[in-house]
Amino acid sequence: MNTIVTNRFILCHDELKRLRKVRSSRQFALSLDYLPQSLSEILKGRRDVTLELLRKGVEKYAMNPVYLLTGNGDFFSELDEYQPEKLEEKSNASNVIYLVPHLLGKKYASERRNSQFLSSLENIKLPGVNSLGIKLRAFEIQSEKWFPSFIPGDILIAEKLDPAIGVKSINNDKVYVIVTKNGIWVNKIDLNAISKGVLTLCFENKKEKSLDLKLSEMLELWEVKFKITRNVENENMTLNALLSEIKDIRQLIYSSTNVLV
Repeated sequence: MNTIVTNRFILCHDELKRLRKVRSSRQFALSLDYLPQSLSEILKGRRDVTLELLRKGVEKYAMNPVYLLTGNGDFFSELDEYQPEKLEEKSNASNVIYLVPHLLGKKYASERRNSQFLSSLENIKLPGVNSLGIKLRAFEIQSEKWFPSFIPGDILIAEKLDPAIGVKSINNDKVYVIVTKNGIWVNKIDLNAISKGVLTLCFENKKEKSLDLKLSEMLELWEVKFKITRNVENENMTLNALLSEIKDIRQLIYSSTNVLV
């Protein structure tokens, strides 16, 4: 069983391959003066990463040492990121809650580490929340797949989880935002198939079929903490529709009961 630090190192390795910064695991190992066979043992969970290999990963590929050790921040960092003036900027940036519009789901997946792209997004100020020191992001809902929990126009405020350990802490009753290269999903998650490297995404609306997602396709994992409903009128209309549906179901049950009698 790999340690958490080793799992994070593997995630950085996988991201380098996905971004085509390295062609293969063998090339990655050789670029760090490390035996490909030994790296293979690490990737298979049979060996933990060494301190020296971590150091080389930080120097060669700008792996974020803070992420590797604590899970905070991005996979990679700029060399001057930890200078005093940069630390202050990073602290201020962590208090910003960027709002990801529904239409920019795929673009966010590819540009999520681009500071210029993020700064172009609308950001939300929530008194007492922005200063908590945790990484939050806002995601817009524009689908009825999550009715009745969420309605079109709702904004979900979610906390970022460390992919290396976040999956193990998933609760079937909670809702998560899963970012993949093909877009963004908002679902509850079933872990029954996790041993096969698969997450089952479940919709609140039972009419929607569940989906299987490979763990390797997940780029970010966010746990939904609360929602903001911006269109109260739509919410009232949705609630009225729900009450009307409940009334129809009750009438149907009552009618069926009379027929049986």
